[in-house]
Amino acid sequence: MSRILLVGAGPAALAAAVALRCHDLDGDLEVVDPSGAWLTAWRRRFAQQDIPHLRSPAVHHPHPDPFALLGHEGGDGLVPSGGTKLPTTDRFERFVDHLVEEAGLRDRVVPTAARALTLDATGRATVHLADGTSRRPDHVVLCTNARRPVVPGALRALDGSDLVEHGEWADVRSVTPGERLVVIGGGLSAAHLALGAARRGATVVLLARRRLRVRRFDTHPSWLGPKKRRPFEAEPDPRRRRTIIDHARGGGSVPPRIRRDLQACVEAGSIDLRERAGVLRAETTGDRLVLHLEDGDRLRADRIWSATGGSVDVAADALCRELLTRCPVPLAGGLPDLPPDLRWPGTNVHLTGFATGLRLGPTAGNLVGHRRAALRLVASLRGTDPDLDDRIRAGAGACPGRRPVARPASAPGTRR
Repeated sequence: MSRILLVGAGPAALAAAVALRCHDLDGDLEVVDPSGAWLTAWRRRFAQQDIPHLRSPAVHHPHPDPFALLGHEGGDGLVPSGGTKLPTTDRFERFVDHLVEEAGLRDRVVPTAARALTLDATGRATVHLADGTSRRPDHVVLCTNARRPVVPGALRALDGSDLVEHGEWADVRSVTPGERLVVIGGGLSAAHLALGAARRGATVVLLARRRLRVRRFDTHPSWLGPKKRRPFEAEPDPRRRRTIIDHARGGGSVPPRIRRDLQACVEAGSIDLRERAGVLRAETTGDRLVLHLEDGDRLRADRIWSATGGSVDVAADALCRELLTRCPVPLAGGLPDLPPDLRWPGTNVHLTGFATGLRLGPTAGNLVGHRRAALRLVASLRGTDPDLDDRIRAGAGACPGRRPVARPASAPGTRR
């Protein structure tokens, strides 16, 4: 039985662990994460941003069978949305807890962080942990999906100020009634933060550099099938593939439901939405902030939340440093050009998440991308074709030797 180490315990790691369990490949599996529990950062962000439901349909989750969530509790906790059903946050978290228990994974997460990764002469990795120990497994899977916050240039002069927070850490539960709050960003996180703060009595200004883009999902549904993916996979130039990813994702966007909620708050006077609004500079005056906008206006605020997203760059990831030095691969926009099994060539290290985008496309960092990466990991360990295993979608084929999850007669949440 191979010894497998998963670094990180987010949705990508859970998808990998459940897929390994489904194929009886998890006998010597260990997971390391500072929290010591599954999806801790995910749950924290959802609570901090007061997110009521997922943007992804109910068929997207960490289990290999797309219908597993629907078969677990039926139709409760599902929100209709344009022909699909979106799971509420509570429904999704209950399903995650069910997966962890069913797969016997609750005690698999060791509460420590991976600090460094080194390679021996054969390309086998040793992972050095924060508790002073190290691991030298047969396979290492990096599931950290490490993102570096993108900070607007106008806010860099305030770096370190307690009055400015990145959206990753902003918490609507800390808002006090009457507080003047500026949220910078034009994507879903910015919208959630603005709405959550307004519900708690803050006076909110939402600044977006362009008009809010309204899209039901962050990428077009055609990327889930062969229409888009086959031409992408056939493109030999990684730089061209990176450009395709950027165009497909197109920056931040908000679903129609959230856009309507924002408009309702604008009309009620609780949110001042300013589109095509850029910030020239920001400064502090005592315990207050002043933002100078490109249109000449000035805003005074008690706090700023910068919900301007993040970037993935393996060259800046400490766990990938030696991989790049000892076994260099072509990079395009910070992403490595990986083979079909998502293994870093010349090593026993596999990647998941958005870092696999040049292979999996623009949905690599989403729940459906985590499931695809997990199936490719299983294929690599079994010695089968990763491209074929990636296409496994449902039933006993997804979890051999286990009873297929019952599918609802109307199959809600499947149209995508």
